[in-house]
Amino acid sequence: MSSSFKVRFAKYMDKEDIMSFIGNYWAKNHILSNDQMFFDFQYKHEDDLQFVLALDNNNRIVGVLGYMQYSPEKNEQDIALALWKVIPNLSDPVLGIKLIKYLRDNIKHRSMFCVGINKKTIGVYKFMGFQTGKLVHFAAFNTECKTFSIAIPPLKKKFFVYGDSWNFKKTKSVELSLEKLIKLSRYKEKKPHKSKNYILKRYVKHPYFFYTFHEVYEKNFYLGLVVSREVQYLSGRALRIIDVLAENNNISRIINEFVSTLNKSSHEYIDVYASNLDMNLLTKGNYELISDSQKITIPDYFSPFEQRNIDIHFFTTDNQPTCLFKGDGDQDNPRIRRESIAND
Repeated sequence: MSSSFKVRFAKYMDKEDIMSFIGNYWAKNHILSNDQMFFDFQYKHEDDLQFVLALDNNNRIVGVLGYMQYSPEKNEQDIALALWKVIPNLSDPVLGIKLIKYLRDNIKHRSMFCVGINKKTIGVYKFMGFQTGKLVHFAAFNTECKTFSIAIPPLKKKFFVYGDSWNFKKTKSVELSLEKLIKLSRYKEKKPHKSKNYILKRYVKHPYFFYTFHEVYEKNFYLGLVVSREVQYLSGRALRIIDVLAENNNISRIINEFVSTLNKSSHEYIDVYASNLDMNLLTKGNYELISDSQKITIPDYFSPFEQRNIDIHFFTTDNQPTCLFKGDGDQDNPRIRRESIAND
């Protein structure tokens, strides 16, 4: 049966219709359905919107696929997918897959991925030949913290061991730090590769969240950047590693050593969601494995707060092991609009 639906890229004039679609078919109070500033921040690129649309014969939107280009100036760029939704029970049962295929066939790229896929759709991605997995969740607990408002810690907390040759310096100029980053030869080969402009937009210009950048040095050699964000609940505070911008072979060591920033801090813990980390290094080092733990709880939801562990699944078109973080795609963003969002 031939499809009666049309698929095309969105134009900026489609903005209100897309926002209405999200409110009607995704979530009524979703921030992307009622916050025009945040919608533009996330999806506007030049004069258009980073969406693929499916429309019926009346030009009514019946499906959307959002995406984010990490290096739109390059033909071999990496693309993060986000917010994939098609109205159920349409006459074309594979319309959602056609949205992904349209994007794949019409924008030059080397890889596509999505962090935060619905567990129920994993079979669809496997059917399309994509690799699927789950971000692994780790946390390191502050041994000086006596009261935990956010986490349920292990009965016995690890005493940290880290090297004197490591140094983490808060950046005075993110732009200058990024200039050093993009000159690292192996960073240029990373998948996914985030351009300087993308990093500035994603983290520095975020309209609601404040991110901290630490330059990483080992024996005075610059290795990259750690992007983190503080969260709060009641009297508790914690630090979340949202991204590590460095060569892949250094990332697990950087995360393990980053616990030194908990010294003399009031944070309950540091946590990180990522794929393709060295689990042996981290669990034998300063971190606890939170994924699948029945005794330790590190929340992922803060608005509203839910004290439970959450799994974050992903897919990638890359056949090689890929290091993805919670900061990839749209995962580290507010979900509900508020007048003042300080910590989600």
